[in-house]
Amino acid sequence: MTNADKLLASLLSSQNADGGWPFRHGSSQGPLCGSSWTEPTALALLALQAASYSSEARPRAASWLAKQQSSDGGWPPCAIVPTSTWVSSLTLLALAQERAHSHGCPKGVQWLSRQVYPDLPAIQSFVQHRLGMSPSQAPGSSPWFPGTAGWVIPTAFSILALSCWSSRLPDADLSKTVDRAQGYLLSRRCADAGWNHGGSLRRSEASPSYQETTGLALLALATNASPSLAPTLRLAETFLRQPASPEGSAWLLMGLAAHGRNVEETQPPAHPKTNRDIALQLIAFHALRGHNPFLQPAL
Repeated sequence: MTNADKLLASLLSSQNADGGWPFRHGSSQGPLCGSSWTEPTALALLALQAASYSSEARPRAASWLAKQQSSDGGWPPCAIVPTSTWVSSLTLLALAQERAHSHGCPKGVQWLSRQVYPDLPAIQSFVQHRLGMSPSQAPGSSPWFPGTAGWVIPTAFSILALSCWSSRLPDADLSKTVDRAQGYLLSRRCADAGWNHGGSLRRSEASPSYQETTGLALLALATNASPSLAPTLRLAETFLRQPASPEGSAWLLMGLAAHGRNVEETQPPAHPKTNRDIALQLIAFHALRGHNPFLQPAL
């Protein structure tokens, strides 16, 4: 049994009866720990798609996700948090390959595109620039929670989801939204050429980069062939020689592969224990073989 087979078997064994996934299989740390959550379910479904796994587990997962959609078009993280959040991006990516369960996705795309902050009025932008201020709701950024500050990770997921659906929902404004979001990512690189949280421009650029954020941002910039990314790619390759976590190694592998770098699969420092990390490792395994569901257009 290969490592990918073990990851797939572990993931399948953790699926709940309702079709979703908890963060940890068989967790006894409270009643909600074993409940299905949007993030691990969407990632698990993406992993099944990457593995071309087509048994009953896939439609059950897709059905669970489709039923969680809120009336505003977005998706909440779980049953007890009714507000739509950044996990809408993951759900839109996961349902993009599940045509029978994707009827609500166009409304979800509209919700997500509204979370990408627009350009500031010219006078406000001028004043903030002269005062050396960096707006928390920076143009092109997306928040974890609606109306709050924009950050690198939710912005990167927004780019992936909107890019995925742009071919099925041709819209000039959608393309412009993706371009603006990619511009935000490029503006938030640290001095070492990678990314960390990316909140404040001046505070962020003076801090060291994070492995997982750097890999994810590179993946979101897969369509950007800017020469300015060369030092970032070198940094990611350096990170990959000593990955700090299963999540970090997965995103670095996917980010580098998306830019055509020949990378060899590396073993993370610890075996993935959460369903989230198991799914990411499985997706990364297949991404190196040319099938990354994060980069597939919607059916």
